[in-house]
Amino acid sequence: MLTRVRTVARPGLGAVCWAGLRPFRSRLERADGGGRLRPGISAVVVARNEDYTVGMSLRSLIGFADQIICVDNGSDDGTLVEMEKFRDEHGGDADVDVVSMPGALLGDCRNEGLRRSRHQWHLRWDADMVAQTAGPDSMLNVRERALADARPRAIHMRRTTLIGDLRHAPRLGDVVDAGENWLIRAGHGITYAELGGMYDEVRTPLHYVEKWEPGEHIFHLAGLKADDNLIHRLHYFAWRELINREGPQADPELQTLDAFKRHRNRELFGTTDPQSVKFRYRRQLSYHLMPYDPEHFGSYPEVLRRELSGQQRFEVVYREGRPWSRIDRQDAEMLDYEPTGEDLEWNPEAFLRRFLTESDRNKLGIAAEGAQAA
Repeated sequence: MLTRVRTVARPGLGAVCWAGLRPFRSRLERADGGGRLRPGISAVVVARNEDYTVGMSLRSLIGFADQIICVDNGSDDGTLVEMEKFRDEHGGDADVDVVSMPGALLGDCRNEGLRRSRHQWHLRWDADMVAQTAGPDSMLNVRERALADARPRAIHMRRTTLIGDLRHAPRLGDVVDAGENWLIRAGHGITYAELGGMYDEVRTPLHYVEKWEPGEHIFHLAGLKADDNLIHRLHYFAWRELINREGPQADPELQTLDAFKRHRNRELFGTTDPQSVKFRYRRQLSYHLMPYDPEHFGSYPEVLRRELSGQQRFEVVYREGRPWSRIDRQDAEMLDYEPTGEDLEWNPEAFLRRFLTESDRNKLGIAAEGAQAA
């Protein structure tokens, strides 16, 4: 109720606040060191273990962002190398900064990017997002409108989601999501707060207004990560929730992350063998996928079209006319893996029943409990 009251009241209160603050805007819109912010856009791209998508993400910002601040949050894959490669190859297209912040909270990484920003607009960006750079939904059109708009505001844009590989979209939820505030007029009072260790929230002063930008300008490459990364996330956030909830009272055998992961792999996948766990994880992932339809949801950005013209790292494979599993061509130990009889008998539908509502199970075509999985 209180949130709704704030949402309704904010435009009026914001207008009043802005009328009082407007004469002092030159003091509000300053860089962290006190200098005036320049016209243009500073993009802050935070990543951890996004070596496949980060290069595409950064290249899609060329022409849109005047400054690109890359913050690596302690990756143990090639993410930092990809950031440095982008800086070396495209330093003439934008000012590129690369920062390493291992172990920092996501919100702290974003705030460090804000501190280093030198331009009047701040782009909050993820390393698994790719900008549309052509046609009516081009982010270059958004740039033009933003730079012509001096009012402190947050610009809200939707995202089109791909999952599994570049040719598939989610069957559950909306392919085009409700969106968030991604482009924000920079200045004092903009800050990020951590939400549960998995997400962050940007907070703007009261005098800011929100503008909804029509169209689909952003593609979100959800889950185009190594299986080890995805399985780690599946367990890590459940473990963190347990520790936050129960603290020292938690089962001693589950208090370390490694012990928790072993326990949960046995519970969810029926094995602790790393290859079997990955095989079974891929099987349940296939239930979430449907072919992406560019005619219905919009054409691919240029960066993704170039990637699709060759062999991709990730590829969804089919059996009997439906998604069955996924290949990761950079996972050497799985390329020649022969599933065991127990792998093939493992029931991905039983796994999914633990997490999904009846309505979602019906959408995915999951058989009733006790029926044979496909």
